[in-house]
Amino acid sequence: IQARPAAVFHRRRGFVPCLVEAPQLTLSRDAPQWEMPHNVWAPDSLNGVRVTAMQPHTLADRMAYVATRAIQEVLDLASGFKFHRERAWLKRLQLLEMAATAPFTFSRMALERPMASQTHLDRSWLQALSQQSKQAVTHLSMVAAARGTVLTTPSKWNGMAYAFGMGYLLWPRFGKWCVDHSQEALIRVYAELLEEMDAGELPELRS
Repeated sequence: IQARPAAVFHRRRGFVPCLVEAPQLTLSRDAPQWEMPHNVWAPDSLNGVRVTAMQPHTLADRMAYVATRAIQEVLDLASGFKFHRERAWLKRLQLLEMAATAPFTFSRMALERPMASQTHLDRSWLQALSQQSKQAVTHLSMVAAARGTVLTTPSKWNGMAYAFGMGYLLWPRFGKWCVDHSQEALIRVYAELLEEMDAGELPELRS
């Protein structure tokens, strides 16, 4: 039996096919895994998955990508990650989570204040962000708890929310792409963290 190639990336213009070589499944037809109510993938199939990413294709997309990469570099310097990689991992995550929370904080503020009338064309998008704000703050709280620090009140990082809001109001497409790229940056950072932990490079975090 052969697995089908898959296409996964979703962007503003729809799904983009990303064909990969289909790995061979090693399960026999009478294997007990086939009787389970959900799909069970063989190790060869899981190892055959390749993670890829789309390159920015519009001006707003490219500018948002450059901006989020620049912010990440600044936060890496501020956290000390560039100088003390092992000791600064959690502080790096906390700063990146805080920056990624800014759009969600702004969406909640925009819907609660008169500025929402100025952004009525994107009100549904702001509402979608607002509904996810609690989850974003939960992620930030978990990282702060792992560091053993007390999470500051939301008013402490309102400056980031206002900065994002200014960029969004001046160039809505740029602001939307910033949200996408900031979330993708977090995924890359967490994947990097897990790889280093699996390699045994961060013994303090494994405990």
